Amino acid sequence: MTEETSSESPTLVKTLRPYHVWALGVGIVLVGEYMGWNFTVAKGGILGSLFALLVAGTMYVMVALCASELGAATKLAGGPYDWARLFIGPGAAAIVGLAVYMEYIALEAADSIVVASIAQSIFPEIQVLPVTLLVISILTFINYRGVVAALTLNFALTMTAFIAIIVFFFFNLLGIGSIPWNPAELISGAMPNGIVGIFAALQFGPWFYLGIEGAAMCAEECKHPSRAVPLGQQAGMITLLIAAGMTLYLCAGLIPASVLGVSVYPLYEAATSTGMYFLVVFLAIGTLFTCLASANGCVCDSSRSWFALSRDHFLTPWFSAVHPRYYTPYRAVIFTMPIAIAFAFSGFLDQVITFSITSGMVAYVLIPFALIRFRKMFPQDSSKVRPFIGPMQPWIAYFTIFLAVVILSTLNWGYRYNLIFGLVFYIVAYFYFNWRYKSIESEHDWERDMGWPKPVMHRSE
Repeated sequence: MTEETSSESPTLVKTLRPYHVWALGVGIVLVGEYMGWNFTVAKGGILGSLFALLVAGTMYVMVALCASELGAATKLAGGPYDWARLFIGPGAAAIVGLAVYMEYIALEAADSIVVASIAQSIFPEIQVLPVTLLVISILTFINYRGVVAALTLNFALTMTAFIAIIVFFFFNLLGIGSIPWNPAELISGAMPNGIVGIFAALQFGPWFYLGIEGAAMCAEECKHPSRAVPLGQQAGMITLLIAAGMTLYLCAGLIPASVLGVSVYPLYEAATSTGMYFLVVFLAIGTLFTCLASANGCVCDSSRSWFALSRDHFLTPWFSAVHPRYYTPYRAVIFTMPIAIAFAFSGFLDQVITFSITSGMVAYVLIPFALIRFRKMFPQDSSKVRPFIGPMQPWIAYFTIFLAVVILSTLNWGYRYNLIFGLVFYIVAYFYFNWRYKSIESEHDWERDMGWPKPVMHRSE
């Protein structure tokens, strides 16, 4: 190593493979199959839940296709933030960075509380708040030490939780243990609140898939991002679609709709209704593991978003430091801990999670819009610019924006003030950052920074 090289600041190390990308995306999201999705049943019954699963699933497949194309092309750690910065502008970049950060930090706090609640149900003498703090601290330390260790852990936890759903499904399908699956429950709770309820159920549809776009945020740390990001992200989306379908089928036939709509742990409750000790234990482990995997992935993704904002001076550059030994954005990782703890101790987690969904929808409008701008600026179909080319673009991107706006609008039923607050927050943030940082990245040396030719149009056009 030369003296010049040794004096350079450390950078993120390229060590991740496709299964790490899969583990990051699915690890964050699979918790939505274990809990939260069932609020769609409270709003719209079994038909409303199925409608939400299909519509939200369609949107997320298209979001994943957009994210795969952008992530494989840019290969940057900021993910949605960097795409907005490069192809839309500083205002959009800032609100996407903040939206992604809020989305994952809130989910981390919620997951940690659920883990603590599960621990308390096993050992009644312990307290929820200290365990919540302990879980957040341990996961922060794991991410501080290295992304490979963090995502390898996620792979093991997520795979176990996914296998638990598959085993439960096939036990039921093959009639092992005389599981009391009742098709009458599907009919009796099909549509309790009419057509309006079916559309209202859309507001919780994202729970099945919320956060899958985060798989692309490790692109800068992948050995071969042009292959790993599309492969890992699309495999993750297929996994979630399968898991969502199995989960709805199982729970809808094992738990009455009136109970399912308010259940805290629907898959675990469905397992307990079978009376099979093996399934009860397996699904309890799956619930615990998927919460840990989700919280762990949230630390990884939220820290990368904060790191990217800092690296481009939207925040103090202090957070953009990379650890000289572990090659992680360690200050950004550490800073997730106090924010997650603040959310966890706020006492308004239901409102925080609704704000997380609002934040996700804002990102899902801007991710496909960034892809539309990217394709207009760089229409070349060369592997140099676009190593992965998604099908039916840009029509998929336009339809994604439409579905995200529709789902966002359904928050009007029950969460109107959350919707108004979220939209006002991000609109104000957009205009502030667009004015404050108008000079940031106004022009790019595309050949030097990205290895691309000069764009055919400026991003402001």
